[in-house]
Amino acid sequence: MANNFPKISIVTASYNQGQFIEETIQSVLYQNYPNLEYIIIDGGSTDNSVDIIKKYQQHFTYWVSEKDKGQANAINKGLQLCTGEIFNWLNSDDYLESGALHKIAAAFADEQVQMVAGKVRNFSTTEEEIIPNQRLSAKGLMCWEPGVKFVQPGVWMRRALIEQCGGIDEQFHYAFDWDLYIRYLYCFPNVKELDDLLVHFRLHENSKTQSLSERFTVEERKIIEKIYRLPAFKNIHAVCDYKIQKTKWTDFLSEVSKTDQSFLKKVIATVKRIGAFPRVGYTRQTAGALKAFWEGREI
Repeated sequence: MANNFPKISIVTASYNQGQFIEETIQSVLYQNYPNLEYIIIDGGSTDNSVDIIKKYQQHFTYWVSEKDKGQANAINKGLQLCTGEIFNWLNSDDYLESGALHKIAAAFADEQVQMVAGKVRNFSTTEEEIIPNQRLSAKGLMCWEPGVKFVQPGVWMRRALIEQCGGIDEQFHYAFDWDLYIRYLYCFPNVKELDDLLVHFRLHENSKTQSLSERFTVEERKIIEKIYRLPAFKNIHAVCDYKIQKTKWTDFLSEVSKTDQSFLKKVIATVKRIGAFPRVGYTRQTAGALKAFWEGREI
């Protein structure tokens, strides 16, 4: 029976998520998908995570508990062991919707499909929202164009294509998924959107998405600069250049607004620098900054 279904490889990287990981594991195993490869990479947890993992170890293709270099490194360790056609990682505090893997496999039955994107339920103890992954493209994701929505665990890839676009870059610890998906979409843009809920994405005070937004922003800037330097992605370099200019111009305007100079001196400083940022200097953003200077506000 398993031969009728493409092999799906899932990696769960975990560290001290004992309160959530059993629900994650059960959600994968209870899919009853007949051709599943499930790998657990635990970072040497000191809570009850390993005891929970051992309860289900006969169902895993592989598992280990040892110190690693962070989430990206842990996922890469698992990915190197994967042999499936379809791949994604599932965080140890998230869980799959019942029947999700069968729907994902069916969508990949079309050989032209290079990525499958379904709905994700973001939830916390106080609220929830169902978000469709939609309008995904390299440019759209990099610029967060209107209508683009992206929640990683709801977006599945063909495993063999991941290495072809450069794989997961372990120098990044927060936005490495954004980096990977931009490069993947650049090389393999054929996305099939599903109107199905696939994954439940938990938001809590210890999740990186909730607590480290500033670090995500810093890494996103570094990622854009990295892609700008890579010849293989030359057709998106103009977008990278725009984003880099906009970030630097925004930082400059913010710094000027914080000085105690007069309005006139701030305007002069802005005019002197505007030529260095031709793609973003003559915009409504600059006009708004000049207004803030006049009003004595920081931006």
